[in-house]
Amino acid sequence: MNRMIKKSSSTLLGYALLGVLHQKPASGYDVRKIFLETAMGNFSDSPGSIYPALRRLQERKLVTAHIEQGAGLRRRRILRITPAGLVELKTWLKTPMDARAVARKLDEWMLRFSFFDGVLGEWETLGFLESFETALKAYVPSLQEFLLTSGSKMSISGRLALENGLLGYETQLRWAAHAIKTYKRKVKSS
Repeated sequence: MNRMIKKSSSTLLGYALLGVLHQKPASGYDVRKIFLETAMGNFSDSPGSIYPALRRLQERKLVTAHIEQGAGLRRRRILRITPAGLVELKTWLKTPMDARAVARKLDEWMLRFSFFDGVLGEWETLGFLESFETALKAYVPSLQEFLLTSGSKMSISGRLALENGLLGYETQLRWAAHAIKTYKRKVKSS
């Protein structure tokens, strides 16, 4: 999943790293540990990917590093997102969503969602969720129609795989409705 979004932009791994560093400055080791211990590992947990990606972010001045004295003689290189890195992260988060993107990049959309609140705030997060729900509402009926018209002609394993995908998207749609209600209650009470 480490592919370019735009020629001048970061890779998906780069965006994930920017999001993690926006949440809290950390050493490369700490960042890798987050990737190892959470679902972020879907984007990479390899030191052969993470450390070079952090170096590229530094070269592009999206991340800065400074040495911090640790316990005893231990020194740690702490990475922080820069203002330019925050602009890059915000631009990525605000990328419009449509049914095709939901179908092909669901993991990316969930990654984006995980950073939304802390970067763009609750109102923008609510807007993101509403666009996610709209995209799902546009996509799910096409899968349902395909299953209805072609399911009987498919192999059993093919049909079951399609049913699995459809159930997953229907679950995402229910989750989106739940998340929207949750955010609407939250922003009303704010």
